[in-house]
Amino acid sequence: MSTFIERILGKEAGSVATIMADYVVINDGISNAAVDEISAVGNQEKVWVIHDHDVPTGSTEAAGILRKNLEFATRNGCHYVQAQGVGYQYMLNDIIKPGEIIIGGGTHGSIFGAKKALGINVSIPELARIAETGRYSVIVPETVSVTLTGNLQESVSVMDAAMDFLTKASDVKGKVIEFGCPSLDDHQKAVLCSMACMTGAYAAVIVEEQSEQAVVLDLTNVKPMIMMPCASRSEQDQAKIAEKSVLEGTELQAGQIGGYTGGTIEELRTAAGLIKDKKLARGFRLSICPATSKDYIQAMEEGIITKFIDYGAQIQAPGDHSVVTQGAGAMGHNEKLLTTGLYTFAGAMGCEDAEVYTASVNSVIAASYTKLI
Repeated sequence: MSTFIERILGKEAGSVATIMADYVVINDGISNAAVDEISAVGNQEKVWVIHDHDVPTGSTEAAGILRKNLEFATRNGCHYVQAQGVGYQYMLNDIIKPGEIIIGGGTHGSIFGAKKALGINVSIPELARIAETGRYSVIVPETVSVTLTGNLQESVSVMDAAMDFLTKASDVKGKVIEFGCPSLDDHQKAVLCSMACMTGAYAAVIVEEQSEQAVVLDLTNVKPMIMMPCASRSEQDQAKIAEKSVLEGTELQAGQIGGYTGGTIEELRTAAGLIKDKKLARGFRLSICPATSKDYIQAMEEGIITKFIDYGAQIQAPGDHSVVTQGAGAMGHNEKLLTTGLYTFAGAMGCEDAEVYTASVNSVIAASYTKLI
């Protein structure tokens, strides 16, 4: 039986495949550097420029990147998306179809596997060349199959399951992960796929029938997890992950719920339910960052935003917000933040000496009324 990656690339593992991308995605994150290297866009309909990281811009530098990207998109006739929230989530929900190939320069393209599409992350120079030609060549990678059995406990989320998987994943670097997870809903599948990139895997995808003998992960045994701070962005995939209980009692100054791992309407509903009859701890800063504009509107229509405001939370514009070096949400010297965002490297959320920890929505809300992990 052929694997997903073999079918979509049209070649067997170990062979060289050359394909045409359906979408080439550039944003105001690290992939904006590709704009400086692109001489001319080959197919303007396939290139999408998305402003979703620093929204609204929180520094002069960020404003310069926005202007550069906008001028590039206008000059080349590319799609330009602004004020729709996290580009990955917006495209997953509204644009991408099963079987399509999406190439970007970020780190979370694997999220598109939740829709049986192939999301690939490439280097900046490679992204620039693909934008110019539309072509992409690669040695078809091998595949690892993972089956999720059982059900999550009430206090545990798919975010915890994904981090638990990261602690167990071995021999997956450069490979495609095929997930079999019939008990998960569409949102949970998206979170699982988006975090799979942190294993160093080439891509991840949800499948009904797995092509390889599967590794089994029992969701029943998953405990609340936490990702620790790490020294630099290049070391993020090496950040230590452990059961949250090992840091129990650690004092926090702020919490953040947002992005495609925390800001979707499903996660916002969960958070709103958890704050019922609770009171925000005095001095604790809780930021809510809806993943997309649609999530924001839906949360307003359901009265969820009002509940957050009444609780004392601060509402931010839809967008990524997982890296804020300057602007709304940045941390002060020696402060500690618990976030649903995926980056914990020094300086990710402001000061180099601020500590950032990643956990589930359940864990962030629990911290918001205790100021403790």
